[in-house]
Amino acid sequence: MTTTIRIDDELKKECDLIFEDLGLTMSAAMTLFLKQVAKTRSIPFELKAHVPNKTLDAVIRGKEKLAGPFDSAREMMQDLTRV
Repeated sequence: MTTTIRIDDELKKECDLIFEDLGLTMSAAMTLFLKQVAKTRSIPFELKAHVPNKTLDAVIRGKEKLAGPFDSAREMMQDLTRV
């Protein structure tokens, strides 16, 4: 069976080089991935939401509050991105 997937050109080039070093083709690597999905009935790696910094992470977890009120979204983002 043939399946077509869309992959960013740069990502494909980077992965092709890595797979080549491992002695794999893109097709073999995808087959390995899919076999693990079927075997474990899960994604075979940890998935996490991107959190830009510790301050935002603390705000999201309710351990820290924003310093507002803010006059603009820019002000709020500056407060969120402090380290």
